[in-house]
Amino acid sequence: MHYIIVTEFETPSETSCRIKGLLSTDAKNLETYFLGFHINCSNMQDFFEVDISGDQVLQILGGSSFNYSVISQSMAIENTAIGGRTVKIQKLVWTMGK
Repeated sequence: MHYIIVTEFETPSETSCRIKGLLSTDAKNLETYFLGFHINCSNMQDFFEVDISGDQVLQILGGSSFNYSVISQSMAIENTAIGGRTVKIQKLVWTMGK
């Protein structure tokens, strides 16, 4: 079984997702999928990042094109200093496998 980690970062002004552990073919196919819908994404060496919510990423990765399923979920809220003020960042983390 192959495992990946999907992390959603949510602040009052934006939401993005980071995916770690994707197979190179899945990363390329996912990049093609998002670019086809003009959704901002970035395929880095160690992770894949996209500017949509976690539930949308889960639906795409769980679909027939990728066939991943959710194994576990966790959540944390962090206080982070950004630009001289403290902001709460909610992180949702899912482990998926296929």
